[in-house]
Amino acid sequence: MPGSEAHIKGIMADVAPSYREPSVLQTCQERPVMGKQAATTLALKMFGLAVTSVKELDSYDDRNYLIKVEGKSSNPHIKEPSADGYVLKITNSLDSKNSKIMASQVEMMLFLHSRGFKVSKPEKNVHGSHLIYAKISGDEVGEEGGENIVRLLPFIPGKILHQVPTTAQLFYEVGVFVGRMDNELKDFTNEDLKQRKFMWCMENVPQLPKFLFAVKDKHRRKLVEEVLQVWQERVAPVLPKLERGFIHGDANEQNFIVSASQDDPSTYHIDALIDFGDIQHSCYLFELSIIIMYMMLVAKTMDPNDVGGHIIAGYLTHRTVSKDEWNIIKECVAARFVQSLVLGAYSILQDPDNQYLLVTATRGWELLDSFWHTPKEQLIAQWRSILKNYQEAHSDKV
Repeated sequence: MPGSEAHIKGIMADVAPSYREPSVLQTCQERPVMGKQAATTLALKMFGLAVTSVKELDSYDDRNYLIKVEGKSSNPHIKEPSADGYVLKITNSLDSKNSKIMASQVEMMLFLHSRGFKVSKPEKNVHGSHLIYAKISGDEVGEEGGENIVRLLPFIPGKILHQVPTTAQLFYEVGVFVGRMDNELKDFTNEDLKQRKFMWCMENVPQLPKFLFAVKDKHRRKLVEEVLQVWQERVAPVLPKLERGFIHGDANEQNFIVSASQDDPSTYHIDALIDFGDIQHSCYLFELSIIIMYMMLVAKTMDPNDVGGHIIAGYLTHRTVSKDEWNIIKECVAARFVQSLVLGAYSILQDPDNQYLLVTATRGWELLDSFWHTPKEQLIAQWRSILKNYQEAHSDKV
């Protein structure tokens, strides 16, 4: 996730007055303070798994560890430990206060797994539940009075999308995967998740001026202000008309796992989706805008402005895009750029040692500038031309 939600929540007291996650009104919170020894202890104590190796993974708000374990388990709920290992996730204390949202993430992963999607299926701990609180202080671990939720997910082997050469086919497959997922999630329900409001929801784009002080460059600030002004004028009035449902909310270039083709090892295909920390009930258009924006970051061999056409072509194999959605999709993609870049700039001020927070900024500002100043009619014409090519290719096959 691009930015530090835990920090951001601390100054978002006036977001979504009808409902606030318990952590929104709290003060800022750092990631859990712990080391590899604590991760090893947690795995054994909470999940009955003896660790043979441990490696910390990138994270914005939490601590994630890739652990390899022995081939036996003292946990009755884990009969055969995964040979690929596990991701041990220790959630920051602010987010851990909302166990209902943590539980909804587990529910959605289990639901999608049951529908044939390759996502991590959370493991039960030694007590038979998917969530458990732990008290962590350096390398010391206990349960009583714990503030951090701990979960265990089987590690999905493969490469992360941003690590491989991207192609039109890969972007098309991203669209197919997300379109199908959004469709399947129409059968998923969770009342607690329906009420979830946090800064990474795109409905909160109008709150971004609170964080704009973190953007020091005058040109960039002006660009952000232009996008936000257009959001208010064109997007906000249309939002009540848009179709809504449960979405992943963060299907970015860091969260897709790809696998090499058996016929051609240099060609990759979408295999799995990870990180369900931003799931929410929101507009489907926001889901589509999010994946377009993040896939543009890794478009190295084509015009980044073409990426949306390939993604939409795949997305349309499972869900239609309404006229209202077409009318504001460019503005929504630009708004997600702004949201990611502004909150990322704010977050790096709070956690300057976490270089993962700069992932979007590496190319993001340049791409936003180019994207925003491309005439809307030209951009949509590009995308529709790409769609037409896919349709004609499909007709030829039929």
